[in-house]
Amino acid sequence: MKPSDMIMAQGTALFMSMSLLTALTKYYHLVGKATKNPAIVAPSGLDFVPGPGEDLESMIWVITYAIMLHHYASLQGSDKTDYKRDVIGNFYGNLSYLGLGKERDCLINRGTSLRAYGPEEWIPDLAQREWFRHAMALVKGQTELKPITFDAFDALCDEFITDE
Repeated sequence: MKPSDMIMAQGTALFMSMSLLTALTKYYHLVGKATKNPAIVAPSGLDFVPGPGEDLESMIWVITYAIMLHHYASLQGSDKTDYKRDVIGNFYGNLSYLGLGKERDCLINRGTSLRAYGPEEWIPDLAQREWFRHAMALVKGQTELKPITFDAFDALCDEFITDE
């Protein structure tokens, strides 16, 4: 297999789907083990075939980030500093695939639990928070092998995102 034939991860890690982050974490973990132990054979490439659901999930992460940045821009002084550190820095500041995956798990779990602390603090706008909760339900379904469909994503956007 030529290097050009290998499917490798493309895109910004901050917005990669959970399944791609997991595949990358496993891949680099095995490559790391192989460098320390010659008996372990490193994989020649990433064992991941993306589907449309991964692209739609990535769009959800982009929109979630944009919502958080929008709220951040509305804050002043120490509130702004605290939000950047505690929310944006926490959920999007990790540069490792494993770390991003762990923070995504937190967003998914808290976003799909009505009793969880967090979403009302991270996203104070009610309509944006409801979009977030419904989006996290789609992502949670995808992690349970129910891919996000374009129709489901389109319905989510139609319900909560307007042109006004």
